[in-house]
Amino acid sequence: MKHLLILVGFLYGLLSANAQQLSFKEIRTASDTVLVAFFKDAYWSGQVWDTQFNTNQVDTSNLSLWKLNGQPVTAINKFVTEADAVDYHIYLQVPQLTNGMAYTLETPYGNTNFVFDDKQIFCESIKVNQNAYSALSHVRYANFAIWLGDGGVKQISGDLPTYTVFKQFMGEQVAQGTLQQIGGGGQDASSGDYAYRIDLSAVPEGGPYKVSVKGYGCSYPFGVGADFSRRLEYISFRALYYQRCGCPIIEPYARANIRTNPCHTLLYDVNWSPIGEASLRVKGTEPQLTVYGGYHDAGDADRRLYHLIVPVILMTTYEVFPDVFTDDQYNIPDKFDANFHIIGKGNGIPDIIDEAEWGAMFWEYMQTTNGAVHWGTETTGYPDWGVTFDHDTKRYGTYRTDDRASGLASGIFMNLARLIKPYNPQRSAELEKRGDMAFNAVGDRIRPSFKLYYAIQKYLLTGDATAHQMVKDMATNANALVTTYNRDGGAFAGADAWVPNFFMSYIIEKTRPTDPTVVAQFKAALKATADKEIGYLNGNAYPVGTSMSGNGWTWWGYDTAQGQYAYPCLMQWAVTKEQKYLDAVSQLMDYVQGLNPIGKCYVAGIGFDSVYHPHDRESTYAQDKGWGPRPGILVYGPGQRGNATQVPAVNGLAPERQYVDQLGSIQWDEFTVYQTLVFPAAIYPVLAQGGKWDPTKDPFAGQQK
Repeated sequence: MKHLLILVGFLYGLLSANAQQLSFKEIRTASDTVLVAFFKDAYWSGQVWDTQFNTNQVDTSNLSLWKLNGQPVTAINKFVTEADAVDYHIYLQVPQLTNGMAYTLETPYGNTNFVFDDKQIFCESIKVNQNAYSALSHVRYANFAIWLGDGGVKQISGDLPTYTVFKQFMGEQVAQGTLQQIGGGGQDASSGDYAYRIDLSAVPEGGPYKVSVKGYGCSYPFGVGADFSRRLEYISFRALYYQRCGCPIIEPYARANIRTNPCHTLLYDVNWSPIGEASLRVKGTEPQLTVYGGYHDAGDADRRLYHLIVPVILMTTYEVFPDVFTDDQYNIPDKFDANFHIIGKGNGIPDIIDEAEWGAMFWEYMQTTNGAVHWGTETTGYPDWGVTFDHDTKRYGTYRTDDRASGLASGIFMNLARLIKPYNPQRSAELEKRGDMAFNAVGDRIRPSFKLYYAIQKYLLTGDATAHQMVKDMATNANALVTTYNRDGGAFAGADAWVPNFFMSYIIEKTRPTDPTVVAQFKAALKATADKEIGYLNGNAYPVGTSMSGNGWTWWGYDTAQGQYAYPCLMQWAVTKEQKYLDAVSQLMDYVQGLNPIGKCYVAGIGFDSVYHPHDRESTYAQDKGWGPRPGILVYGPGQRGNATQVPAVNGLAPERQYVDQLGSIQWDEFTVYQTLVFPAAIYPVLAQGGKWDPTKDPFAGQQK
């Protein structure tokens, strides 16, 4: 590391006059014969939400100006892409690198001396989970794949190299092995890579560790379990708090005083139809409602039907893993005054139930006197950039009441009534009444999944025989889980897709009598879904949980929806304790933390190569203040085409590489609470075995920014 620090300091002083904003950050490698000169151009103009970059700062047209030990490099390739500004990866073809050998690199932007050390120099070809592998899993690995930007992918030539895993600061070796080809050595279609596997299953709990591939270089640091996993669960869960609507986002619960007052509490009861995108018109003369609760949708401020799935996922996860969750676990406020200004925290209720109640509370306001529930709220256009939502001046109104909203809300109210009853029986009774009202309002028009969910929760809460008969009559409908669990996340609430949450409470029930035939039907549907998911996982070079062809590659966010894909496996593990299902969950959740072809952590505020530009309006406000984006936001990630400027052109790349960290490209950097945020918030705590993380004891202190 000393050599790299000398390198950076030396090059800062030698930047040419025509590139003063350009900085040479470090020397990296891509292979044993390819050095990477990594530049960062931190210069940009305009506002945070309307930045302009120059992507032509590094000239590679003259090979003779790039020399190693006096000899011109034989080829130059590059990868230029947006990050916090613009990153330049300049790939230099050189003779095979030798450990301990001194080198002089000459570039048009200065010269430097360094000694090659494969335990110190970062190798871009090693892809690891940059934050935390689960200690519960028996399957942990990194992938190795050489990609040279506009030079494309390369295979390893000759014998496959060996690797070691060592403690980052002590140097102690903890594991070793030899790279193994994935898929027989052929090119992977979805990533375009020739991928190789690095087995990390023998690495003990702890860290931070690094992987060193002999003659190539080393990985980013990573950890296994312990505080590494608790940190990941903490940041992931709290992403929901940052997206709350009607709630202050302030210190000490947030990293800064982002939003000091409850937002969007004034709502006009327009009952608008048709349902559309940013097209609801409010006159201002309609009846007014004062509302709280729910979440913002992606970078917008609307609260939609699809958000109803958030409390569903949280409540089931708590029911299945109650020992994982406690009160005051995630530093979220749970005590408020009558106008929902924060009083404090520590109400004696597990934080995950508090968060589920916050997600459900808004839909109580959306319920009419006849029991029907509005589809959600909207305005015309979108909020302004660079302001917090408590300063949003747009008028928001209600959409029409909707059978889907009423049907799903009926089950949610019943489910929450069950969970809250030990803490607040009066509140439970109110929610039970709301559930019955919503169910009666939708009547026979209710979707089978919602009807079954309501009936199960009603029976488990009250013992109602009629509700139990509904469960028995509808049990076979759960088979639809197998074919719909991996559809667009909005389909769980907006269409006919299923999640195991609709029937999971019945499988694990210990107090009320359950029908063995019904339980067997539910278990069979769950197992078939989990086994199907493992089949997808095992068929991909990277831990992706969906089909790499056909309709698996159509909707925004499919490539980072690994939590959604993993969830049935998590439930199956809870039922059977078969290790293969937990291993599948752990692998899938590694993908978004950096174990992917780009080596990108698709989560803001965490990781060594993370997302800088989530499409989130309050994040741009925070960035303008110098606080960085709101942490924990998992963006949609790759898999869609776009118009961003990049070298090589993004649209010509393999699907898993089609990504640019660009604020305006919503197909890549937008997100949703119901698709990308809630599943990590539910799953990472289970993989961490619960516990409470102390943010003052960051295991990556001083390393991740």
